[in-house]
Amino acid sequence: MKTIFGIIERERRPNKKYMFVKVLAEYKDHQLIEVKDPCLDYPSEGEVIWSPVPEGINVGKLGFYTIEEREEEDYIGKPIYSKYMVYTELEDLKYYEVVKIPFSLAKNTEIIYLIQNGIDAPQKFSSDILLLTNDNYLIGPYRTKQTKDGKWAIDSSDDKWLEIRKKSINLVEYYDKNIGETRYFTSTMLMDRVEDYLDCATNERIMRYALKTLKEYQQVQEISRKIISQLSDLVSELPSQVHYERIMTAIELLTKYEVTEEDVSRFEGELLQYPAIQKKMQALLEEKFNAEKKRIEEEHRKTLNETAHLRKEKEHLLLEMEKLSQQIKLSEEKLKKADKALNDKIKEMKENIFCTLADLVPLASLGITVSQHQVTNYRDESLWMVKDNEEALVYDNTHDLLEYAVKNLSMLGIEDNKALLVAKTVVGAMLFRTPIVIKGGTSFELAQVIGWTIAGNEHLTIFPDMKNFNNQTLVESFSNYVRSDCVKSVHLCQIENSPAELYLPSFLDYWRISIEESLPELVLISIKEDSDLTDSFIQKLPFAPIIDADGMVTNANIRSLRKARSLVFGSISSHLLIEDDILRRKSSEFSSFLEIVKEVIPFTKQKESFNKWFRLLEDELLEEEEVSVWITKVLLQPYIANEKAMKILEEFDYESMIV
Repeated sequence: MKTIFGIIERERRPNKKYMFVKVLAEYKDHQLIEVKDPCLDYPSEGEVIWSPVPEGINVGKLGFYTIEEREEEDYIGKPIYSKYMVYTELEDLKYYEVVKIPFSLAKNTEIIYLIQNGIDAPQKFSSDILLLTNDNYLIGPYRTKQTKDGKWAIDSSDDKWLEIRKKSINLVEYYDKNIGETRYFTSTMLMDRVEDYLDCATNERIMRYALKTLKEYQQVQEISRKIISQLSDLVSELPSQVHYERIMTAIELLTKYEVTEEDVSRFEGELLQYPAIQKKMQALLEEKFNAEKKRIEEEHRKTLNETAHLRKEKEHLLLEMEKLSQQIKLSEEKLKKADKALNDKIKEMKENIFCTLADLVPLASLGITVSQHQVTNYRDESLWMVKDNEEALVYDNTHDLLEYAVKNLSMLGIEDNKALLVAKTVVGAMLFRTPIVIKGGTSFELAQVIGWTIAGNEHLTIFPDMKNFNNQTLVESFSNYVRSDCVKSVHLCQIENSPAELYLPSFLDYWRISIEESLPELVLISIKEDSDLTDSFIQKLPFAPIIDADGMVTNANIRSLRKARSLVFGSISSHLLIEDDILRRKSSEFSSFLEIVKEVIPFTKQKESFNKWFRLLEDELLEEEEVSVWITKVLLQPYIANEKAMKILEEFDYESMIV
């Protein structure tokens, strides 16, 4: 592993768990070694990926990190990649930031003023700093704090004799594009010899130091001329020139400024009249109040915790009661619908007792003879079937099919990326032998365009009868297909208004496993209003695609498109639909999708089938995570609780996508 020194240059993208660290230097033998060509040594623009990154990490953060080299297959060819990954942050390692100032060391008065009153800098210092004079001397290090006017002054809590060194070390140089200035850094292991000291203490600090020094050497009770005299005597006994200058400054201050107790009392009275002082006193009172409040809370922590827990439990129970109330209301509405459907079915069976017996009981066992002509008439009346006869384009491969499917769907006003996803989903429905449910006010138009594009004249449009539809009549309608070697499709319209809702699940179970060439390869089901369906119908479809047409179609006038001969009727050999030829060898997004989904719902049984969908849908024309959002909305959301689906979608940048 390597240790590097770097900075966060870019904001974290919404809902992302990773950020990038710009490499500024490598850390070896307690020194910062500048990297000459970061982009060469650290592919991905001289950055390393940090994932998962802790919360609260912002742009501009500097720090030390150990990094490990990743396997090439983990990052090559991915939209987001990095050869190296952050293993851990080393918070115990420190650095100094070097700030250049426009003074020579001889201008020590100006330098002291700058240190005490603050330097202007656009960055926020997160380390001690060193000042670099224009005659190449380093002053410091020292801690800084930000003043009210935004400058960075020396922290007054330290005893401020600053070290002075002649600079010979190399600095790490970095142009910070976020602030538009060049910054300089060095390690805390300063190799240069200390040549002198610079006293930057304020007058107040000087006085405190002098009195503290005096108290250590002699017993004093008050500040008087005697104390001043004692300070003068003490100076001669101190060996350090630096100490001497500080004590002499303190003597000068004491000599010039003498304040009596009367002056102090009068001064205090005048100060109390000012709003700023009153505000300060109020702040002190609040500070003491908060301290006392904290003490009381600590004494009664157990009671407060129990109270807070009971409040949360009460809120949780109220939410559960609200959910149960809504579920009861919803169940009552569904029960009413089921009762009505049952009563309608009983009434229908009573009115059509002969036909019902013909479907359910072997007629021979009852000794009843029915003519074939009668049965055929009944079957014909149980549905309305339409088959077109247009000039069809024969596709040579699935690539051509997808190209013309996108063109046809685009004529409905569907955006290109959505059109591509819909077209690939249709191919997947044929490969994986699953129906496609299309819902919404424009569901009929979308299903028709899909059927014509895929199967051309081998596309049947069936309107089930409201009373007499059953699976036998549906299967008999497939005799209208002419070519068994081409892809065939059937569109079942508005099943919510017919018995098809009851019969279709059993037909679909048989269709999935059948190898009969007379059956269609593609089953399309359109629903104008899905609220009229029972929940059991959707749940009987094992993760079949459910597409919301109203969220995509903006031009449903397909009659005009047909009159203008704009829509392409297509045909493709069913023998070209081979999984190994169409699916990608490996998905680049599925593992990330699986990790997110498994945090929300159990997902073991569906893992393999969803992996195939990813291998089919992924395309260079689609944005990162676009396939994940589409699969979540079309294949997953209809079959799980909505709040769980939204929790999964929140992990992706779905609001900025057109899906």
